[in-house]
Amino acid sequence: MRVAGGVPLFTTKKMTSKMCDALKWCCDKRGLRIYEFVILPDRILLIANCAWGALPDIVAGFKKFTSKAVMLMLRNGRRDLDRSWMIPVLEECSASNGVEGFSIWEDEDRTRSLYTQEMIDNHALKIKEAPVKLGVVKKPKYYLLCSANPANPLEGWQVAVTDRGI
Repeated sequence: MRVAGGVPLFTTKKMTSKMCDALKWCCDKRGLRIYEFVILPDRILLIANCAWGALPDIVAGFKKFTSKAVMLMLRNGRRDLDRSWMIPVLEECSASNGVEGFSIWEDEDRTRSLYTQEMIDNHALKIKEAPVKLGVVKKPKYYLLCSANPANPLEGWQVAVTDRGI
């Protein structure tokens, strides 16, 4: 999921906590299963499926809730942070995407189905290496908002995958 206009929204603890709380809620109440994740400044990457319901519905609900929450945070946030430029950019991108109301997310669906273990492994590696590729950290395990970090905020909410040698 990419933030509209490439706006770097997820750079503060308050904002990333809101995203993590929303993902946890989706796991608990909507059946989302997260296997791998990373929250970057302008996007969230996941390998996920759902225990019940449809994944597109869960993602749509997540996007709708987080769009409203982020807009409130931007409008009512601390004045010492200059985030005022973000609101017009996000509103313009929402209007150009034909989204009804306000959305912080790009309208484009970037969902991919992963059919083989090789595809899953390749995408998992890309997710874990994304912060390294951006130059934020030297190793994935040092990026807190990544499933590669044992102390990540979604620890305990992720589905543990074990190889049973089948």
